[in-house]
Amino acid sequence: MLYYYYYLFYTKILPDDEPHATTVFTLSVSEGFFINGILQIFLARFFCMPLNIWPMIGVLVLLIFLNYFYYQRSGRAKEIVKTKPMFYSNHKFSIVLTLLFFIVTSSFLFWEPVYIKQIMENYCR
Repeated sequence: MLYYYYYLFYTKILPDDEPHATTVFTLSVSEGFFINGILQIFLARFFCMPLNIWPMIGVLVLLIFLNYFYYQRSGRAKEIVKTKPMFYSNHKFSIVLTLLFFIVTSSFLFWEPVYIKQIMENYCR
């Protein structure tokens, strides 16, 4: 469902020459922000160690490859666009959930470093 609404964004609102490739990339980046953020919080809280840049990049690259093979190579991307999936058969609700997912995952860029710093200062002495 997220794939379809990311795809719609890159075809209707911000037209792109390769909307499927852009969709795979941006969906992977959103998922990467979420996974890296959770991983950083977990490592800081329980092991008092920050996550270096290279593992974060590795997670992102892995997600791009996984999403590419899952959506593009398997043909699921075109199938998803044909079926037009929605949450509870409600277009507006699906847009809101997709937008909320994007905002939450993007917000990790802003609040998560501050939170990690607080964890490291308060719990890791």
